[in-house]
Amino acid sequence: MALDQNLNPSAHREVTNSAIENELPAYRAISPQAVVALICGLLAILSFANLYFLVFAAAAIGLGLLAERKIRRDPEIWTGRGLAHAGAALGLVFGLSAVTSEVVQGYLRSRSAAAFSKQYAGVLKTGKVEDAIFYAMMPAGRAGKKPAEMYKEYKANADTRSFESSYSNIERLKRRLDSSPQEDVHFVRIESHGLDGLTQFAAALFELHGPGNAEFPAKEEYAIMVMKGLPVGKKTEWYVEDVKYPYEPSTYVHQAKKADDGHGHSH
Repeated sequence: MALDQNLNPSAHREVTNSAIENELPAYRAISPQAVVALICGLLAILSFANLYFLVFAAAAIGLGLLAERKIRRDPEIWTGRGLAHAGAALGLVFGLSAVTSEVVQGYLRSRSAAAFSKQYAGVLKTGKVEDAIFYAMMPAGRAGKKPAEMYKEYKANADTRSFESSYSNIERLKRRLDSSPQEDVHFVRIESHGLDGLTQFAAALFELHGPGNAEFPAKEEYAIMVMKGLPVGKKTEWYVEDVKYPYEPSTYVHQAKKADDGHGHSH
């Protein structure tokens, strides 16, 4: 009988070991896609600074969905579903918020620039050349001064080439408009707008039409006003940085310029 009892220990140990192994949790690796999705989701906050960073938002959403699918297909191998969900959610929230913010800011910028352009068209039509050039000065430079005063002061202190390069097209516009009561100018549309560094810019299209004369034989011409907008209190103050006249509509391509010297022209 004793010999018979000693024949079963190995079988007993196998059963015990199998039970212990079944109770141990199986190791599952964290999905690399889930980790990268979370990192991209965090980086997507940079989309508020520049929309080029929306690539991180898109990557977070795509990788998050890919990781979720992978984990669901092989749950015994992969884990990290929470990371995948968090990355996709951050990418979606930051991406949509950045796009919405850009759309709203763009609408407000375009509307503000259009309001200034309509006002400037009235200045060109009914004002003097001093008034037109006054709005080509930076807001800080024209604060508390009168157009005639600034025009006389700047023309006296600036060299001829600098003055002509900055304001000659404004003077040409005024010469055409002042040549006949039938000459008129009106704002057409904002062709382009955005940010030049941290400064707002807009390109406004103006149409000039009338009988014309020897100097201006064309009955219809166009001009583009390149404007910059600076925050002053709770509103944006615009000034005309450059004028292209005559101009072919829909051909403007914005090029970043160097900082202004305080008088409305760049170095």
